[in-house]
Amino acid sequence: MFNSILYSILIASLVNASTIPLGKMADIAKIGTQEDIFPFLGGAGPYFSFPGDYGISRDLPEGCEMKQLQMIGRHGERYPTTSKAKSISKTWYKLSNYTRQFNGTLSFLNDDYEFFIRDANDLEMETTLDNSVDVLNPYTGEMNAKKHAREFLAQYGYMVENQTMFAVFTSNSKRCHDTAQYFIDGLGDQFNISLQTVSEAMSAGANTLSACNSCPAWDYDVNGDILEKYDTTYLDDIAKRLNKENKGLNLTSTDANTLFAWCAYELNARGYSDVCDIFTKDELVRYSYGQDLETYYQESAGYDIIKSVGANLFNASLKLMKQSEIEDQKVWLSFTHDTDILNYLTAVGIIDDKNNLTAEYVPFMGNTFHRSWYVPQGARVYTEKFQCSNDTYVRYVINDAVVPIETCSTGPGFSCEINDFYDYAEKRVTRTDFLKVCNVSSVSNSTELTFYWDWNTTHYNASLLRQ
Repeated sequence: MFNSILYSILIASLVNASTIPLGKMADIAKIGTQEDIFPFLGGAGPYFSFPGDYGISRDLPEGCEMKQLQMIGRHGERYPTTSKAKSISKTWYKLSNYTRQFNGTLSFLNDDYEFFIRDANDLEMETTLDNSVDVLNPYTGEMNAKKHAREFLAQYGYMVENQTMFAVFTSNSKRCHDTAQYFIDGLGDQFNISLQTVSEAMSAGANTLSACNSCPAWDYDVNGDILEKYDTTYLDDIAKRLNKENKGLNLTSTDANTLFAWCAYELNARGYSDVCDIFTKDELVRYSYGQDLETYYQESAGYDIIKSVGANLFNASLKLMKQSEIEDQKVWLSFTHDTDILNYLTAVGIIDDKNNLTAEYVPFMGNTFHRSWYVPQGARVYTEKFQCSNDTYVRYVINDAVVPIETCSTGPGFSCEINDFYDYAEKRVTRTDFLKVCNVSSVSNSTELTFYWDWNTTHYNASLLRQ
């Protein structure tokens, strides 16, 4: 199946063969062979389905009718940010200036290796057919979004078949906007879609998909005392191993850490990465848990401010849900960043906030939080509201898997009965206060998220940002 997709891409690309360079034929054998490591890359690598699907059917329970659908999605696969690219380029500079023959897992650099960051204009941007290092790359953000659109139609197409005109929402980050547009393109031309571009600037206040940006109280170095307890000597071991194999090479633990990011973003841009083969499986596990720790304590349940930040979007979701019978639009699709999704899932309670992660060791039995499972590139969180006979239910589908609310999942398909869900949600948001906790008034006069309701009169069209 995978090879047939590759050859289809190759054939399609031959139409523009004079302008798009084809990859080496050897690449065909490499592309698609590294998907087992995607879950260990902290969400920086290509999309994959949520591994903990519990075996629950994604299909609508028999005899039920979907009443409303909400989706919050992350932008697709991308090139590294400018700051991350600087780190990768520093390590590349060391390697590219090494004057001897490479040995061991770095020996691929002897074979006319082409550094995957070729144009500074690609930084921060979605990977596409045009800007990929290899035309055979199946992991572009462009392809992911279009594929997601076709999967959406296959799963939920009946929700929009009689609703040919509706709005789709995106932050004004260019990569989020591009993802939304590729998704719309993937839906086909039978829909008249109004793409609403909502500001993610601090001045947007509460009227944004990216509440974290409107939170001057956010401490980006919070819980450093916890995080510094995590054992990172595995990074020293990687550097020592590579230096021992290559006399005169002077890689550091910082370079070793950077190589994991290099691996992930090269996968996005090339479709495979020889850098990924540098690491042992144990090292991938240790790196992955380090990413989980950092995320948990700085962007999710381990940071007490996050629940209030995520409640800004969760409250809007609840309001839409309660108005589903009177709103003409039944499908609400939004595109933003990984941090916003993590904040949202923390407020919802999908991410466990009762058992803090330990930095003393890698927990295998008790850890349910894996950053990459929730927010790989192209992540998507669906909220389904459906009716069965006279009762209505809610459930969440995260990256193709039904993920129940553990304390409220006795309904069909492990859903939550609507009144029980509203009671549950009320308890989740009762002690949250985004405006107060974040001191939003110091940067904005906007105190309410309104774009889902006033888009038809306001027409959101914020200027696109390279971030």
